[in-house]
Amino acid sequence: MKNAIQYYYGLYPVDIHQTSMGLYEFEENGNHYVLEPFQRSFEELNEIYRISNQLIERGVYCHQMVQNMMGKVLTVINQIPYVLLKLFITSKEQVTIYDILFFSNLVVQDTEKSMLSRNEWKKLWSRKNDYLEYQVSQFGKSFPRIRESFSYFIGLSEIGIALLNETKIEEPLVISHRRICSTDTMFDLYNPLNFILDYKERDIIEFWKVEVLADTFTLENFSEFLNTLKLTDSEWILLLARAFYPTFYFDSYEDIIEKHKKEELLESIIKSISKYEDFLRLIYERVRLLHPLPDIWLTKSIG
Repeated sequence: MKNAIQYYYGLYPVDIHQTSMGLYEFEENGNHYVLEPFQRSFEELNEIYRISNQLIERGVYCHQMVQNMMGKVLTVINQIPYVLLKLFITSKEQVTIYDILFFSNLVVQDTEKSMLSRNEWKKLWSRKNDYLEYQVSQFGKSFPRIRESFSYFIGLSEIGIALLNETKIEEPLVISHRRICSTDTMFDLYNPLNFILDYKERDIIEFWKVEVLADTFTLENFSEFLNTLKLTDSEWILLLARAFYPTFYFDSYEDIIEKHKKEELLESIIKSISKYEDFLRLIYERVRLLHPLPDIWLTKSIG
C-alpha cells in the first residue's frame, strides 16, 4: 500500500499500518492521514466532499478529503475504492454527549433534495418494517430467537411511527452521522465518510441508546441532561419517536441475517428491555408535560 500511496498521492508515508477495520494509518511531513475504504454509494461522494469542505471553511476541522494526483477524491486500489483523509483531530478519546451536541448545531447550506438526507423517518421506518416482516414470515423458523423477539421490537418502532403522525415537523437538517455512539471516538465524529443530514435528535438519542445497552446509563444523569435541552414541541416529539425506534435491534438483526452472525447477539439486547423501557418512560413523561400524547403501554414481554 505504501507504493500505491506514493503513486496516487505523491506522499511518502512513515510508519504505515493497517487497522482491524481495514484502514491504513500513516504520517507524512508531520501530518496524520488515514486511507479508508469507501463503502457508500458513489452518488453521495460529491455531496460529502462539498459539505466537508464547507465545514472546514467555517473553521470546523473535520477530516479533509484529499484529491489524488488525477484530481479525484476516489482512488481504486486493487479493485477497492478508497478515500484519503487528512486528520485535523487525531484524538482517539471516546465522544461525549457534549461533543454530539456541538455537532447538532452544524446547519449546512443547500440541503434541499440532498442525497445525504435521512429525515423522512416515517417513510423509511414503515418501508423497513414491511420488508423485515416479510423476511421473518419467509424464514423466521430458521432463527428462533429472532422469531420470539421480533414482534416486540416491531411494536416499539410502530409506536415511533405513530408519534410522528402527531405533529408537523419543520426543523432544519444538521450534520449527523449514520451511527455515532458513546463507544465511538473523536475520529469517528469528525469523519466525513460517516456524515449524513438529519434532525439533530438522531445523534443525541442514538448516543443514549447505546449507553442504556452498555449499562453505563443512569436515569438520574439522563434526567439532568434532558433538563439542559432547549427544544421546540416538534423536536421533543422527534426525540421521543427516535427513542422508540430500536435501531440497535434492527442492526443486530441484519448482522445475523446478512453477515451470518450468531443469534446470541440478541441476548444482551433482550436482557436490557426493562432498563430500556425505563429510559423510554422518562422521555415520554417529560414530553407529555409539554405536548399532548396518547397513552403508551410498555409490557416487557418477548415472544
